[in-house]
Amino acid sequence: RTLDMDYNMISVGDRVTELLEAGGIRVIHNRTLHDYPSYNGSYTRSLATIKSYLARYPSIQMVIDVHRDAIEDSSGKQVATVFAQGEEKTARIMLVMGTDEGGLSHPGWQENLSFALKLQAGMERLQPGLARSLSLRGQRFNQHMTPGSILVEVGSAGDTLEQALRAAEGFTKALIQVIGR
Repeated sequence: RTLDMDYNMISVGDRVTELLEAGGIRVIHNRTLHDYPSYNGSYTRSLATIKSYLARYPSIQMVIDVHRDAIEDSSGKQVATVFAQGEEKTARIMLVMGTDEGGLSHPGWQENLSFALKLQAGMERLQPGLARSLSLRGQRFNQHMTPGSILVEVGSAGDTLEQALRAAEGFTKALIQVIGR
């Protein structure tokens, strides 16, 4: 965890943005660290950002919320999610999808889940081992704001930035194929 945007998840988002734009997809990349100074309230802060962008750009079709997972072993050590890809190790991707199970309105959660499953299958077709199991949760993670919105965990705190950037490339290639650009 660092505020240096060259070494945190903002850098991963920058790479995803670059690749999506190279694939002909217009992107607005918000570089705000919504979990700073505290994780508490981060989804409230990011919801305000999403609403402001949707008000200015109502044609936005999806929101991608980029995270890294925090997996620890029983001793508290950070665990890496990597898989071998030739000589290099690459972080793994987990899609986290929200529902309305927690009581908040999220009428499109099944549509978002369907999209996420297609994306997960696409990642596995392109790079077997890239996708971790999808995580379906009772919270909505602001995914109620647009169809096809996803929360993507690009590796974990135990992975290196280089491993996460390689994972971001595989994720983005699959995303471009799934949305048909």
